[in-house]
Amino acid sequence: MIKHMKRNLAAGAACAVALGLLVAPQAAVATGAATAEVGAAAATPGLVNILHFNDFHGRLQAPAGTVADPTPRGGTVAFAGTIEQLRATHGDDASLLLSGGDNIGASLYASASQQDTPTLEVLNALEVDAAAAGNHEFDRGIDDLQGRVRDTADFPYLAANVTRDGTPIDQGYELFEVNGVTVGVIGAVTLETPTLVDPSGIQGVVFTDPVDAVNAIAARLSDGDAANGEAELLIAEYHEGSQATLALNAPQDVQAAALEASMGSSAAFRSIVEETAPAVDVIFNGHTHKPYSWLAPAPEGSQQDQRPVVQSGQYAENVSQVVVVIDPATGAATFPTVQNVARTTAPASELVAAYPRVAAVDTITTAALEQAAVIGREPLGEITGDITTAFVGDARDDRASASTMGTLVGNMLRDQLSAENRGGAEIGITNPGGLRDEFYFEAAEGESEDGIVTVGEAAAVLPFANNLWTTTLTGEQLKVVLEQQWQRAADGTVPSRAYLQLGFSDNLEYTYDSTLPEGSRITGIWVDEQWVSAADTFRVAVPSFLLSGGDNFRGFIAGTDDRDSGLVDSEAFEAYLEEQSPISPDYSRRQLEVVGMPTAPVAVGSEVSLTVNEIDLTSLGTPESAELDLYYGEELLGSYPVTDDSATVTFEVPLLRGDDRFELRTDSGTAVPLAISIAFESDRVAGDDRFATAVELSASTYADGADVVYVASGENWPDALAAGPAAAHEGGPLLLVRKGEAPQIVLDEIERLGADRVVIVGGEPTISTATQAQIDALASVTTVQRLAGDDRYETAQLVADYAFESATGAYVATGRSFPDALSAGAAAGHLDQPLLLVDPDERIPAAMLGSLDALGVDRVRVTGSIVTIPSAIAGELVDAGFTVSRLGGIDRFATSAIITASAFDAPVEMAYLASGENYPDALAGAAVAGATDVPLLITRATCVPERVHDELERLQVSSVSLIGGEPTLHPAVASLTVCG
Repeated sequence: MIKHMKRNLAAGAACAVALGLLVAPQAAVATGAATAEVGAAAATPGLVNILHFNDFHGRLQAPAGTVADPTPRGGTVAFAGTIEQLRATHGDDASLLLSGGDNIGASLYASASQQDTPTLEVLNALEVDAAAAGNHEFDRGIDDLQGRVRDTADFPYLAANVTRDGTPIDQGYELFEVNGVTVGVIGAVTLETPTLVDPSGIQGVVFTDPVDAVNAIAARLSDGDAANGEAELLIAEYHEGSQATLALNAPQDVQAAALEASMGSSAAFRSIVEETAPAVDVIFNGHTHKPYSWLAPAPEGSQQDQRPVVQSGQYAENVSQVVVVIDPATGAATFPTVQNVARTTAPASELVAAYPRVAAVDTITTAALEQAAVIGREPLGEITGDITTAFVGDARDDRASASTMGTLVGNMLRDQLSAENRGGAEIGITNPGGLRDEFYFEAAEGESEDGIVTVGEAAAVLPFANNLWTTTLTGEQLKVVLEQQWQRAADGTVPSRAYLQLGFSDNLEYTYDSTLPEGSRITGIWVDEQWVSAADTFRVAVPSFLLSGGDNFRGFIAGTDDRDSGLVDSEAFEAYLEEQSPISPDYSRRQLEVVGMPTAPVAVGSEVSLTVNEIDLTSLGTPESAELDLYYGEELLGSYPVTDDSATVTFEVPLLRGDDRFELRTDSGTAVPLAISIAFESDRVAGDDRFATAVELSASTYADGADVVYVASGENWPDALAAGPAAAHEGGPLLLVRKGEAPQIVLDEIERLGADRVVIVGGEPTISTATQAQIDALASVTTVQRLAGDDRYETAQLVADYAFESATGAYVATGRSFPDALSAGAAAGHLDQPLLLVDPDERIPAAMLGSLDALGVDRVRVTGSIVTIPSAIAGELVDAGFTVSRLGGIDRFATSAIITASAFDAPVEMAYLASGENYPDALAGAAVAGATDVPLLITRATCVPERVHDELERLQVSSVSLIGGEPTLHPAVASLTVCG
C-alpha cells in the first residue's frame, strides 16, 4: 500500500529557505540557519527531494563551543538542523528522509547505555520515512530487532534479503506519495552480517544476496501490475558500499576513477553498481563509512544515462541530498542535485529556535545525556594504581609520549579482537588523541573506595565510539606506520604536532633514533619477542579512525584483508576491564631511543657505545629509573646510571651464543631488544669437483660411518634431488657417480663408512650396470638396491615409497629445474618428509597421488611460483584431499627463503649456503643438511640476495657453511655481503 506522508509542523514554525540550491552536483549548499514563514514555494511538479544518512551509530552529542568561539555548535542538533535546512529547499511535501542503516549499535555512551532507545526517539522526532536494516541493527539479535526496535521506531526498517525460518522478516520495501510521485524504497543489508554479530542471536536467520533481493522487488514494483504495487521512482538503500576514500563532493571524474577501482576489489560493490536492476533510479549505500556522490553510468535498459550512487559517510557528519525530477510524459528521471552536505556550523540556539523538529531532538538528546551520567556511576572494575596518559608537569595528554593508558588500550584492542571471528588480532595500536581521560586510583566524588573504575569513567577514556577493525600489515608496512609518528601532512608539510606517539599492545617493541634521516629512524621492531622482517605479516587491531589514515597515519591504508570486528571501542573496553579486573598499571616502556646503533655486524671483542634516551614513561606513578641494565641473553653486561632520562651504554661485544640477544632493561619492567648483529663465522666444504665435494660432505657429517649410502648421478641432477631427503631419513649420505663409473674417491668413502647397503637412484643409462658392479664388489656392501622408474618423476615416487613407511607431509618440486628442490630437500629431510617431482606440463600421475595417500600424507608443500609449478597442479592436490600450501617467491632465492622459513620455525646455529646458479656442488648438500636439521639456502655466486639474508637473520644463525669452491661461491658470500 502507499503511505501518505504527513508533515505536521506547529503553526508558525519557521523553516530555513536557501535559494539557488537546484544546482550541479559539485555546488555547495548554504547551511547557515535562517528563519522564514512556514510554507516554502510549491515544489516543481514531479520533483522529489531525497535526503539520506547512514551509519549514525547513536551519535547523541551536545553542541559545544571552543575557547576561540564559546558559542555552542555542532552535535546532534547540527545534524538535525542540516536535515531541516535541506528539507526546506523544496518543502516537506516534496521531501523524503531515508537511512542506510546502522542507526543503532556501536553507539556513543549516551545512547548505548540506554540500549539506543534515545537514538530511535531522535530519528522519530526527525520523521525518518524509512531505513534499511544495518548489520548493527542485529547486534542484540533478531528478537530485539523484530520486537523492541521496530516497536520503538515510528519508521519501517527494510531488510529485503533477510528471512527467519524461511519467512521474510518484513516486506522489504515501502511506497510513498511524494509531490505527486509514487516512490518505492527498497532496503537490504550486507551479506557479511552473520560474521559481524553474535551467531546465537540470529539462529534461523538467513541473509541472501542483497542485489538479487532488491531486483526481485524492483521487478514487481515496475511490472505495470497495480495489484502488486507500482512505483514511478525506485530507490535502493543498501547497507553495503565502497571502501574508496574521497574528498566530500570530489569531481565526478575523480570519484569515477576511485569507485571503479573499488569495484575491482569488492565484488559486493561491483554487483550493486552494475547488477542492480535498471528500474532502480537511485542507489544509496552505507556500512563502509565513506562519503561519495557519484553519478555512475546507468545500466542498459535504464531510462536515463546516469544513476546516482551515494553514501553520506558516517556519524552524522554529512547528509546526502539527491534531487530527482520525473518527466511526467516519459517517466525518465533527471538529477539536478547529487551531493553530500557537511553538517551545519550554525549556532545550536538558532537551529533550535528555527525548527520544531530540531527542538525536539535537542530535548531528547539532553535528557539522554543526563540519564547516561547517572548510569555511568555504576562500578565496572578495579585498578591498583593510576593509569593515565603522559603528563608534562601537571598537564595531561602529552601526545608525543608513551603512556600506561596507551598500553592498556593497545592490549585491549589486541585481546578483544584476537579471536578469529573478531579478526585474529596479534597487535593492538591506538592513536594518542583517542585517549581522552584518565583512571585515577583515588576515589572520585560519589565512589565509596579507592581503585574503582566506573562505566562512565571508561566511556570518558574512549568517547568516540570508533568501530574496531583488524588489518594485515607486513613488517615493512608496520615500519612505515612507526616512521609516520614523525608527522607529515598529505601535502608534505609538518603539522603543529610534529610527533604523535601511538599506543601499542605490550607485545610490540621497537628502537628508534630521531637523529637519523626521516623515514629511516626505526632501527628494530619485535613482536612477541621475535625480530620483525619486511616480509612478516601481522593482524593488527585498530580503531576505524586509524584504519582510514587518521592523524596522518596513512600507512594503515596499505593494509589488506580489513575486517570489521562488529565491536565498538567503548563497549570492548568495558568488557575488557570487567574481564581483567583488577588491573595494574604497566610502567614498562616498549620503545627506546638508541643513538649510535651499529649498522653492520659487530666483531667479537669490539667496543660499542650507545646513547639511550626517554627511558621512563611520564604517566602518573611511574617509578624513576636510577640505572639502565644491558643484558646479552641472561648475562648482565653492565649497569649504567640514568641522568635526565638518558644513559650512555658502552660494552665489549661478547661471543655470539645461539638465541641470545642484547636487551636493555629497567626495574620498571622495560625490556627492549637491540638489533645488534655479531659477525658470522663461516667455513667451506669443497672438493676438486662435484664428486669430491659430496665425499667431503659425507666425511664431515658421518665421521663414525653410516649403514646406508644413497648414490645418484652427478651428471644428470633430477634423481639426486629426490634422493636427498630419503638419504637423510635413513641416516646416510648421498654420493655422486658418473654414468659409466664410480670415481675411486667415492668407492673409498663407501668403504670408509662401512655401509652394508647402497641404494642406487636412477636407471640406465643414467647409472650403468658397470657402475653398479663396482659398488657391489666393495667388501662392506651386502645389498645394492636400484630404484628406477620410467622417468625422473616415477623414480622420485619409488624413492619415497622405498624410504618412507609413513609421513605427515611431503614436498613437491618441479622436475624441470634444480634450485627450488635444493632448499626443499633440506627442509624435507629436516621434517622427515619425502620430496617428489612433478612435470609442470602434465597432470600428476595417479600412482603418485596414491603413494602420498598410502604414506598418510596430510599436508603437501608445493615449492616454487605458479610459473614453476602451475596452479592446476596445486589444484589437483587439493582435489585429491590434501592440505596444500605454496612456498614460492618472486625468484628462486626468495623461494628458498620461504621454503626454509616454513620448515624451521625456531632459530638454528648454522645454515648451508649453496649456489642457486650452478647446481652440481650442492646436490649432495640437501641430504647432509636434512640429516643434521640444518637449513640449506641458495645464493648468488658473488653476494647473498636480500631475502635470503633476511631469512638467515630470522634464523639467528651464528655460522654458515658454503658448499662448493670458487668461483662457484665468491668469498663475499662467506661474509654475507648483500646484493645491492
